[in-house]
Amino acid sequence: MTKLTISREIQAPPEIIFSFVISERMNDVWGEWMIGKWDSKGPVGVGSVGHFDTRGMLANFGKMTGTVTEFEPNKKMTMHSQDAKGKIDTYDTMLLEPTSTGTKTTYVTQYNVPYSVFGKLFDKVKIRKDMEAMHVKMLENLKRIIEA
Repeated sequence: MTKLTISREIQAPPEIIFSFVISERMNDVWGEWMIGKWDSKGPVGVGSVGHFDTRGMLANFGKMTGTVTEFEPNKKMTMHSQDAKGKIDTYDTMLLEPTSTGTKTTYVTQYNVPYSVFGKLFDKVKIRKDMEAMHVKMLENLKRIIEA
């Protein structure tokens, strides 16, 4: 699995960031790449399922399904996502750590690429860079929206 870790300081308490992240307002953050909707009834927690229509650089993956696998309110949430064709398999974790001026917000993404040796080579040359740039922009979008 390839692992990416991106962090930004956001000038808000973890509770505000976490409540935003588990809401469908996250579409304002990642709308360039996907639009999601929670399908589970009740509050978000372990076992909650969301469906995502991919766009932009992720459009080849089509519809994705994500299931929350870890959930610590105001601290951590992990979602395991897969597309229907088996091309993508990711674990995305958001970590929130209070600081003296706000919250250190970290995305940790772990993913497998298909196509064995060719896929791993392509990951090193292109996919990892694109994924990193996408996650940097997502965190910058989140920071801009939360701090507005």
